[in-house]
Amino acid sequence: MSFSAVDIAPRAPEAAAALRPDRHTALALAAAALVMGLGQTTLFTFLPLLMAHTGLSLARITAAFAIGSGLFLIGAPLWSRLSDFLGRRSVVAIALGGFALSHVLLLWQMGQGADWQGQGAVLMLGRVIYGLTVSGLVPTCQAWLADLSSAEQRLGVLSRLSASLTLGRLLGPALAACSLWLDPLGPLWLVALAAWPALLLLPFTRQAARQGKAAVRERLGWQGMAAWLTLAGLMQLALGQVQYALGPLLGSRFGLSASAASATLGWLLTACALVVLVLQLWLVPRCRAGRPLLLAGGLALLASGVLLALPGPLSLIWIGFLLLGVAAALLVPTYTTLASLAVGGAGQARVAGVLAAAHTVGFSLAAALAGWLFGLWPAAPFWLAGLAGLAVIVLACLLRLPARSD
Repeated sequence: MSFSAVDIAPRAPEAAAALRPDRHTALALAAAALVMGLGQTTLFTFLPLLMAHTGLSLARITAAFAIGSGLFLIGAPLWSRLSDFLGRRSVVAIALGGFALSHVLLLWQMGQGADWQGQGAVLMLGRVIYGLTVSGLVPTCQAWLADLSSAEQRLGVLSRLSASLTLGRLLGPALAACSLWLDPLGPLWLVALAAWPALLLLPFTRQAARQGKAAVRERLGWQGMAAWLTLAGLMQLALGQVQYALGPLLGSRFGLSASAASATLGWLLTACALVVLVLQLWLVPRCRAGRPLLLAGGLALLASGVLLALPGPLSLIWIGFLLLGVAAALLVPTYTTLASLAVGGAGQARVAGVLAAAHTVGFSLAAALAGWLFGLWPAAPFWLAGLAGLAVIVLACLLRLPARSD
């Protein structure tokens, strides 16, 4: 059994050299990804204040957040397809505008008081705006960079984009804590204003030609895409299982209080993000997208799940969680690059969109399974993560990769 992929025709050296994102474009797209990562983690630190200012329960707030995240399943493929017609710059501008608008709306509603009857409806409206617009940001940035990069450069540029997203997630909690010293609503002001620098950089970017109707008519061969979508879903399923179940595991296995477990999990997440950032900025761009990276990422994911599942000292948890960061750093840019190479020039936006949808499905499935599996057996979510790593290894052995990457 094997999945096939489209071979990549070699480019002349001068043509490959011409396909390179210029500094302004790379900076603008990195800033856009950083903004999204910043917003994802900053609002988590803001939840207690959000409850206090709106009078809404945690369940109602998280339900609105979940609906906004679920809309990525619709928005990511839709905006990716539309970017072929509207242009990448227009879709990124819409996504950043939606990000800013949703958080300005949230900032406004915070000033209305906890007794205001419209709090729940306005919060839901803001998250719907967020989900329907921001969902197009990362897939369109990926497609834009793929348009402007040769096959040899693609892993490096996509890895740096992923690193920018990770950097935003790392900076979010720290900047939110610092902004609280200036104003009680400082974290929200931070995310409400964060999109504007990236928006101001967009006019200086360079775009590739629009694909238009020719891209719609081109047959992409989605049967070959099944492999990359499966890898994306497996990675997010494993990541979600560990993130959702590790906090309760720390409490039950080591007898930590809720606050101590949360603090330990926070340090683990920070260390994991640092591993991802360093590998995606330094190691991955120097590698070639292919079977070795997929196998290394799958082995790291398998080892991570096994170490987290086995009883042992807290040091095993640290090693297992850091290996999860290694797996994410290696796998995500690698399968994204290989999928990009497999579909050819006209399919970049759509493949980025369906990969983003596969990520959403995998993480949503993890959210649905983690609590249930943890209730059956606390180690079960981590064994499932390990099995996902084993499945990645099997797929990596069976795949027929694009010719330039194998």
